[in-house]
This record gives sequence, structure tokens and C-alpha cells, in this order.
Amino acid sequence: MQVTSYRRIERRRSARVTLAVPLRVDGQSVSGEQFILRTQSHTVSQFGCLIPVDAEVAPDQTLVLMNENTRQSIQCRVVSTRRYRDGKKYLGVEFVAPTKTNFWRIAFPKPGAKSLKRQYGSLGDSSAFG
Repeated sequence: MQVTSYRRIERRRSARVTLAVPLRVDGQSVSGEQFILRTQSHTVSQFGCLIPVDAEVAPDQTLVLMNENTRQSIQCRVVSTRRYRDGKKYLGVEFVAPTKTNFWRIAFPKPGAKSLKRQYGSLGDSSAFG
């Protein structure tokens, strides 16, 4: 039986990047209590991020993220909540309004851009790297 190559088509608006940015998260728990959390991003995109949190929040809830490095704040909306195998709870959040400023201070590839691949030698020869 032949194993075929499987490659999923990327449907995201921008690439995800693993990046640990210190964040302050201001919000309200499901029980109505105000909270301020200090955490860091797990992965980021041009439109939001995935962050580990201890607070109980609900999808569609609004939070305010502050990038501790730049002191810039942005309003975001919870789009997913997950508990991973490591026992931590993660929130997927997206920015409420498109921002003209670069909240993460990095350049993202254009949507649909192919990932870079290392080439081995001029004709695909793997011996070029010894």
C-alpha cells in the first residue's frame, strides 16, 4: 500500500507564529468577578492569539489585552476555550477591530504564502550538507 503525501490547505487569514509575549489580561469571569491576569502568548497571528489562563470565561466574552513590552492595549473577543493535555486552559482570542498598528511588533507573511523549505543541494542531493 502506497502512503500518499497529505497537505492541508491553509484557510487562516494569517499565519500563526509561536511567540511568548508578556500580556496583561483584563476581564470579567463567568461568575461576574473582575480579574487582571499576567500571562504570555502561546501562539499569535495578525488577528489574535492563543493564551493560557486560569480564569473561567465564556465564548464571545470581551477582554482587554495589554502587551507588557509596548504598553499597547487592544480589545479582543474570546472565540474558543480549550483544556490541553498539560492540564492548562487556553483561550483563543481575536481582535475586535482591525488594528493599523502592529500589536505583536513582527511581520507576518502574506495570506496564502507558502512556507519556506530548506533545499538540499542544487538537484535535491542530500549529500550537500555532509
